[in-house]
Amino acid sequence: MKRKSVKDTDSVTLTTTIFGASDGLVASIALILATMTHGRKVVVAAVIGLFIAEGLGMAASQFLSDPKRNLRQAMIMGAATSITILVPAVPWTFSSGGAAVVVTCVIALIFAGLISHARPGGWSTWLQTYGVLVGVGAIAVIAGRLT
Repeated sequence: MKRKSVKDTDSVTLTTTIFGASDGLVASIALILATMTHGRKVVVAAVIGLFIAEGLGMAASQFLSDPKRNLRQAMIMGAATSITILVPAVPWTFSSGGAAVVVTCVIALIFAGLISHARPGGWSTWLQTYGVLVGVGAIAVIAGRLT
């Protein structure tokens, strides 16, 4: 049996981290922007629900979808997803309204930059990452205004 090289393992870990972080960031921003007009308590409660469902769900899904049942990769997936769900919501624990929205968006843009930097491919990956984030965010704002 051929052993995986350290490079192969690092590549899988990076891919898992990027996937989890991207998923958590897009889900968190969509949720925050869709619920922001309903007040701070609604945003915080929604993010806690998202953390439970998405953070733990992504870890469990990674574990269950891997034929080798790699617990380390599952934990990486769950951690990357959870961090990018919770950190953009931190401003909502201290503030609400415009100030919280601005700080949340700055945090999201920083995370998107980190994700883009980690992805191979140059400028097109930056455009893709930011395009998805801004596109989903815009749809979420519209959806939030309709509720």
